Amino acid sequence: MPASRGTAEPFHQWLDAQTRTLWEAIFQLPFLQELAAGTLARDRFAYFLAQDVLYLEQFAKVLARGATLADTPKTREMFLRHAANVARVEERLHAELASRLGLDWDAVRQKEPAPVTVAYTDHLLRVAHTGGLSELVAAVLPCYWVYARVGERLANRLPEDEIYRRWILTYADRDFHRSVDEQLRLIDRLATAAGSNERERMERWFARSLRYEWMFWDQAYRDLAWPV
Repeated sequence: MPASRGTAEPFHQWLDAQTRTLWEAIFQLPFLQELAAGTLARDRFAYFLAQDVLYLEQFAKVLARGATLADTPKTREMFLRHAANVARVEERLHAELASRLGLDWDAVRQKEPAPVTVAYTDHLLRVAHTGGLSELVAAVLPCYWVYARVGERLANRLPEDEIYRRWILTYADRDFHRSVDEQLRLIDRLATAAGSNERERMERWFARSLRYEWMFWDQAYRDLAWPV
């Protein structure tokens, strides 16, 4: 992504414009297209669900690290609240959907992380522990923003499948979108105070996480496993 931008433009809008091709690739994923149509094979969704559980366990650790790096009490409170929300999603939404899919919850939580799951969470943890707050926010933002946009898009054409409807409506919910807006405002504030080198790193981590979002759904659709 080019490093120069208009200083009057909010940073999140700049990121959005520079990654438009990646966004469109995500929206066109067969996994999401079939989820919206209600035709996605159950085993593909079950794979995704199990890997998402493993992903969120690590994501919560990254958010907790964000609370440690927070530059204001309000930001610290936000990260702690978001980390608690992640735990609730795992215990409520994922456990509920696993049950409705006929999956054993304990077995789901003991699955081995798949290749993309490992790569994505390693990326987030590395940024969280080697960079500052601005870089951490840039790395985690795609997870928030992608799910909000996907939820919003798919809510306009809900499938009849009750399990898939339940998942979609979770990410179309106003409360979730408010948490996304908090992260968007935060990254804009941090980018304003950042120097050019720091902003370039923010752009790099944002784009990398966005690519991993695409890969995460793609691995579920292809049932990706470790080759050896």
